[in-house]
Amino acid sequence: MPWHAGDVRGYSREVSLEIVDVTQTFGERRALDSLNAVVPDGVLTGLVGPNGAGKTTLLRVVLGVLSPDAGSILTDGLPVTADDRRRWGYMPQERGLYAGMPVGEQVIYFGRLHGLSRAEATRRAHALLDELDLDDRWADRTDKLSGGMQQRLQMATALVHEPEVIILDEPFNGLDPVAVANLSETLRVRARSGCVVLFSSHQLDLVQDLCEVITMIDHGHTVLEGNVAQLRASSGLRQLRLHITGGSLDWVDRLHGVSVVGAEADEIRLSIAPSIDPLAVLDAARVAGQVTDFGLDLPTLSQLFFAAVAADNSAESVR
Repeated sequence: MPWHAGDVRGYSREVSLEIVDVTQTFGERRALDSLNAVVPDGVLTGLVGPNGAGKTTLLRVVLGVLSPDAGSILTDGLPVTADDRRRWGYMPQERGLYAGMPVGEQVIYFGRLHGLSRAEATRRAHALLDELDLDDRWADRTDKLSGGMQQRLQMATALVHEPEVIILDEPFNGLDPVAVANLSETLRVRARSGCVVLFSSHQLDLVQDLCEVITMIDHGHTVLEGNVAQLRASSGLRQLRLHITGGSLDWVDRLHGVSVVGAEADEIRLSIAPSIDPLAVLDAARVAGQVTDFGLDLPTLSQLFFAAVAADNSAESVR
């Protein structure tokens, strides 16, 4: 199908990929614990969490590499089949490229594995490598490419058969900002064309900027899920950012519901309870020193993660 940027649709439509009560154990260790998640089409969905949270295990279950002890993977409400998965695109965390093979032949080879004719695989390979700024490397050996170029090439091998479900495991690891921007735009185009795009990452700040929807997991189960903007806006967590010169921070201790969460040079960040008027805090800061800049910020995904994990641990202790 042709790729073109279209309007990104909302989150409240029919779910394209659903993970239902998935449990996976390895001996005595429970890697996934009744995990639930939804992955809509048309937007980028980030699977986030710290190393060891269960992200790669979950992707392997979704891809059928592992059979879960319990639970199911559905697409449009029906169980995913082996035929469904053969049409998907997958980019593993560890590169699965043939080092001595030329770049163009590499993409053609993966296209042929998905049933494309050589002519069609060649056409798509040229189009993809041009999109990923690699077409001038067509005849180069894969092992002569930089790490970032190899990552872009691996993306091309995952997309050559134009899959409607795209799953990537830590695709931005070790990439410089230019490579991140390049791969991000490639994924945005696919999502806007109606694909399901799910990728795992422990880089929460990157996911915050890139994804519209997240599933956040810790110790094998979901702790937070939904639209990123809505989650940040509805969290009740707020930070007042102040550039202030002169005086100490003693004035903060005298304010109820306000605490310092960061202080660097002349900038401080204050956590403000929902009941506190930020303007009252700003007035107190002006009394204490000269305020040259200020702003009210929504919480980052990192802060939402720590808050969600704390709440989840508290609920676990009650149970």
